[in-house]
Amino acid sequence: MKTVYLTADDYGYHPAVDAAVLELIDARRLSGAACMTRAPGWPAAATRIAARHSAAGFGLHLDFTEFAPARRRLWPLIVLSQSRRLDQRPLRDEIATQCARFEDATGHAPDYVDGHQHVHQLPQIRDALIDVLLTRYGRRLPWLRISGAHPGDGFKPRFIAALGAPALVRRARAEGFRVMPRLLGAYGFDCDAAGYRKRLAHWFATADDGDAVMCHPATQAVPGDPIGHARAIEHRVLAGSDFQALLATAGIQIGPLRP
Repeated sequence: MKTVYLTADDYGYHPAVDAAVLELIDARRLSGAACMTRAPGWPAAATRIAARHSAAGFGLHLDFTEFAPARRRLWPLIVLSQSRRLDQRPLRDEIATQCARFEDATGHAPDYVDGHQHVHQLPQIRDALIDVLLTRYGRRLPWLRISGAHPGDGFKPRFIAALGAPALVRRARAEGFRVMPRLLGAYGFDCDAAGYRKRLAHWFATADDGDAVMCHPATQAVPGDPIGHARAIEHRVLAGSDFQALLATAGIQIGPLRP
């Protein structure tokens, strides 16, 4: 029996996202949920965490492209980071602020950390992140979900991984972090429920022990959200009556995600 960590992104993004995530946690179908602490809905969403913290981990979904005050579009951020033209002090300050907003709202440190649009593994950002986490949580480090890939995982996950996953894995392990080094669940948000169920079954079947699978559920499509329709489809499949059968067929269990 393999252990896989199924994690939901974007908690705090919108009430429809929050409702879906909490429903799946209550059904014991998620390892954890990553929180957007700069989102306007975060304070209200945070009040619902305490009652569920024994059932799932809650992490920080590091955000530089959606709600951060000095947000940037993803591609310019990638170019600036790859060319090492980002100012380190504002990076550290923003990461520390997002950590503090998580701590202030929940009363505890994040159980794990990942990144919205995988920004946490970009050059400069990954080093600033590791430095801040070591300073704040040196005695009890959070897990790191890293967007690594295997050679046969397809173009999109391999491209995401190439932006900096191997370097983040190396430094994180050297500093004593527990990591989920490979991330499954990347696709084009372009399929119906049957297609997503088939993809999910494939990710479960090909996962190695300790891998992570990401999801983005919502109870309904959010107006203006470019992946809103896909979120609703994901929720329908993840909440479906055959979910346990998918796990059993793949020989996996959903692992608890706590430090």
